[in-house]
Amino acid sequence: MSDYLNMRVNMVNNQLKPFAVTEPSILSAFLDIPRELFSQYMNESNIYSDNLAFLNKKRKFENRFYLSPAVFAKILQISEIKPSDKVLEVGCLTGYSTAILSKLSSKVYGIDCEEELIELAKENTKKLNLNNVKFIHSTLKQGYSKAAPYDLIFINGSIQYLPDEIINQVHKDGAVIAIENENDLGNVVVYKKYGNLLNKINYFEINVPYISSDFLRKSAFTF
Repeated sequence: MSDYLNMRVNMVNNQLKPFAVTEPSILSAFLDIPRELFSQYMNESNIYSDNLAFLNKKRKFENRFYLSPAVFAKILQISEIKPSDKVLEVGCLTGYSTAILSKLSSKVYGIDCEEELIELAKENTKKLNLNNVKFIHSTLKQGYSKAAPYDLIFINGSIQYLPDEIINQVHKDGAVIAIENENDLGNVVVYKKYGNLLNKINYFEINVPYISSDFLRKSAFTF
C-alpha cells in the first residue's frame, strides 16, 4: 500500500468514521479520490490532516481553504445527496471537493472567482477521467444560471446570508447547504426549498472563515 493510500485509509477510519460518517458511498468516494492530486499550494502536512487546508503557499490564495475531510464528509451525509442529483459547487478551488461530489451525483458544476484555480481544477480532474464535471470562472455570488436549476448547491465556506442569485438557481424541491456564520458563531445549515418557500435547518456548530465578501451583509463588510 502506498503512503498516500495508507493516509486515505487512515483518514476514513480515524477522521470520518469517528465523526459518525457512515454512508458507504461517501466513505468510498473519500477512499477513491487522491487528495494529494489537488494539493497545489497546500502545505504537505495539511493534505490529510483533520484541519482546514489553506492554499497558503501562494499569497494570492492564502485566505482560500478546503474544509477538513471529516466536516466535508459530514456535510455531504447531511445533504442526502443522490446519484441522480445535479450539483453546483460554489468555490471549487483546485477541484478536490468537486471530484468527491462527482462520485455521488450525476453532474457537478464547479465555479470559482480565480481563473488560475479553475484551470488547475480542470487539469486535476482530467487526470482522473471524471467526465461528469464542468468548471466555470465566475463570481461566486452569481452561481451558474445556465445549468440551473440544481438539486443541490454546496457553498464551500462560511456565509452571513444567502443571496437571491443563489436561491433562484435551486430546484423547487432542492437544497442549499452551507455554513452560516454570525458573530463568529457558525452552524452547518440546509436551506430546503419547497416551491417558493425556503426552510432553514441547523445541524452542527463549526467556525470557518467566510468564503467571500460577496456573502457578507453590507453593514458587516470588513474586507
